[in-house]
Amino acid sequence: MFKTLKLKAIEWLMTTKIWHHVLMKIIPYIRFSMYYTDFTGVQYNAINNVMQPGDVLLCIDKRKLTTKLIPGEFSHAVMCISNDGVWETSEMTHYDYEKSCLFDVCKQSDRVVLLRPQLPLSIINKAIDKCKSFEDANYDVAFSLGVEALYCSELVYESYEDNTLGVNIDDIAGLGKPYISPSGLYKAKNLRVVIDSAEI
Repeated sequence: MFKTLKLKAIEWLMTTKIWHHVLMKIIPYIRFSMYYTDFTGVQYNAINNVMQPGDVLLCIDKRKLTTKLIPGEFSHAVMCISNDGVWETSEMTHYDYEKSCLFDVCKQSDRVVLLRPQLPLSIINKAIDKCKSFEDANYDVAFSLGVEALYCSELVYESYEDNTLGVNIDDIAGLGKPYISPSGLYKAKNLRVVIDSAEI
């Protein structure tokens, strides 16, 4: 009974303007240190040299509040679109859908893991096109599955249609509904670690 009431309260809270404001305008800016992240140029170059379109990046900034709030080993997920130095990655952030570069992702991280889909190239190319098609998507503050709005790991999940990545969508966050965490992507059946900055 108490658990049901708690889940209903959380669900209601996620529909309020105050929740939206806190999640989009306050939490992303809170860091527990003014110092830089631990990521180095050597780590960046190592990832940049092997990154391919369709790859998935998982990262964490240990000094951010979001890291404390998101369960698991990673707090953010990014999809690699190209390696052209202009629009290399796509991600969902408090700015909604963002076109970014690998450098943008790395400079805000202490650890970055690059994963490669173990899927046919035709499926990977289709996923890249699908990811690009979400360009006008808003951030999903309710963390609900579906393409009306997306959160970071859901962008990757929805780009690879029909769960071809083999991601577990169990409710590990305690939200009372299916949820895809960055750490859930790390454990996906059809994603393989190519490089982990923590090992460089």
